[in-house]
Amino acid sequence: MLNQATKSFRKMHARRNPNNLTVGSTASYSQLSPSITSATLLSPNVASRRGLLSPDPPPSPSLPSLIPRHGKRQPSTSHTRLVKRLLIGGCGVAIIVWLILRHMYDHHQQQSTEYQQDAGEWEIVGGNLLPEEPSAVIVQDTKGKSRWTVSIPAKYEFPLKPQHYRDICAQSMEMPTTLREEAQGKSGIARRMLGYYQKDRYYIGIGDAEAQGLLPQSKGTERPKGFVDDSAIASKESTDGQQVCDKTLTYVMETNDAGFGNTLMRLWMSYGLAIAENRTFFIDDTRWPYGKYSTFFLPPPAAGCLPPPPSHMTPCPHNARHLVVSGATVTSTFGHAFTEEWEDPTKQYVQRQHRIFALIRAGYDALFKLRADDSTYVLDRAHTLYGPVAKDGGLSIGLHVRRGDKHPYEFQFRDDYIPLDRYMDTARDLYIQRIEHASPKSKSLTSRNADHPLLARHTSSKLVLASDDPTVYEAGELGPNSLRAQDRIILATKAALEAAQGKKNPWIDEITGWEGGFYRDVFFSLGQPTVNAGDIKDPAVVPEAALNLRELVGRAYLMDLAVVGKADTVVCTVSSVGCRILAVMMGWESAFVKNNWVNVDGDFDWRGIVW
Repeated sequence: MLNQATKSFRKMHARRNPNNLTVGSTASYSQLSPSITSATLLSPNVASRRGLLSPDPPPSPSLPSLIPRHGKRQPSTSHTRLVKRLLIGGCGVAIIVWLILRHMYDHHQQQSTEYQQDAGEWEIVGGNLLPEEPSAVIVQDTKGKSRWTVSIPAKYEFPLKPQHYRDICAQSMEMPTTLREEAQGKSGIARRMLGYYQKDRYYIGIGDAEAQGLLPQSKGTERPKGFVDDSAIASKESTDGQQVCDKTLTYVMETNDAGFGNTLMRLWMSYGLAIAENRTFFIDDTRWPYGKYSTFFLPPPAAGCLPPPPSHMTPCPHNARHLVVSGATVTSTFGHAFTEEWEDPTKQYVQRQHRIFALIRAGYDALFKLRADDSTYVLDRAHTLYGPVAKDGGLSIGLHVRRGDKHPYEFQFRDDYIPLDRYMDTARDLYIQRIEHASPKSKSLTSRNADHPLLARHTSSKLVLASDDPTVYEAGELGPNSLRAQDRIILATKAALEAAQGKKNPWIDEITGWEGGFYRDVFFSLGQPTVNAGDIKDPAVVPEAALNLRELVGRAYLMDLAVVGKADTVVCTVSSVGCRILAVMMGWESAFVKNNWVNVDGDFDWRGIVW
């Protein structure tokens, strides 16, 4: 029966492929075992290997058939080749990518090893191998485990140079990774950033390192020379018997930025953060471009304890006991980790910034105390401008126009400034919304014109303007009803200065005015006619006359903000730091809940520190 099936199969094969020149022998089938023969019938692959099982010669290749085959369609040869080429190409690409990644990984491991070898030279044995400059170092604690800390040699006075602070923070990002890879192995451990308040188990505080003999003992606890006197010291109160503060945060008012606003925002946020973290707050004005803190403000709140040794104050890590914040480390202290910790991810738009706003507002409430004479002037000026408006039920609208070297966020004006017409249109809309469309039942009038409320409100409503560009006050778009926020210190134009002082040489411009607004180079060149801002090696070392001019500019800026911030509503550009400060002065409820703070620079929301 098996032989009959075999013969039938051969006959059928002959019918399907008449041109097949293969010569087969029935004897070869008879020599196979039944199991092999069955497999041959069921699987064409086994049949194709008959030459290996039979003494007959292998079959000759068949010629192409002229008659179309019936039954199951065989796969196309071109399609098979395409699939093979794709597979081969994919394998080749995978091998190349693997080689590249392996090369990058080996290069990274080599750099990491070199860094660890360099760091190994810093491992301390009795404090004899410390680097000569302030830096992060790897030490061996009393248990023989590798830890890292910050070494600040005693020869360095406080504050350190900005580059030292930047280097320490950069090294503090690498040290934990290096020690973690050393402890856990180097098999593909991914780098990760610690959370803002996540404790680094490889870090040992400077005080603890000194107690274990890993760092040399600090010499003395004298108060740094540049520390601003607090209210207790200013009033001559004794500090005898006070202990060193347990935790501190010191804000260093050193910056390469000529603007006053960034310093204020960072100062206030640093104070709010210190209070939130139960730290004592100190201020240092050693190299502040505007001079001394006491020139502008009253002393800050009393600390009640003594500042730590200068060698204990470090900018990183954030969980250090005595923290330093400056313009050089703002991205470390108030960077992505800070944003992730303090923003509210459950809210949208400006509502996400509520907690950050609260930090800055706490600093404003505690520290924005203008010097006595400027404070008295601001109160009198605000009463003169806003008193009649409030009495007659009108609306006071503050305008803050920033020009100079600060350009808007809005794309179409990124190289120019927001037109004054937009300020005025927004102010007009506010007046119509708040006054003319207000419900009569909600109006409380005490003026004599109570029978004509619209007239009373229209005549009492005022526009109060503050700008860094003195030509804005004379712009025709503002109309005759706009008033200066303050006239105690005025930034003059070149024409006004020449009219007051007289032009000595008609061929040389010896006088520079503030046309166009506030510019960094103009600020740093005050009192130094032949010096560019880039040529000044130490911005804090300036002639007395130049420093006096800087102080006048700073006081004018503060009084402008203080007066405009007392208006009912404020219209400004969020790209300006002064505009965001005005929102802080108004408070969260007034600025964002009642929408009394209006931005005309695109659809951007209020933000705290922008870096």
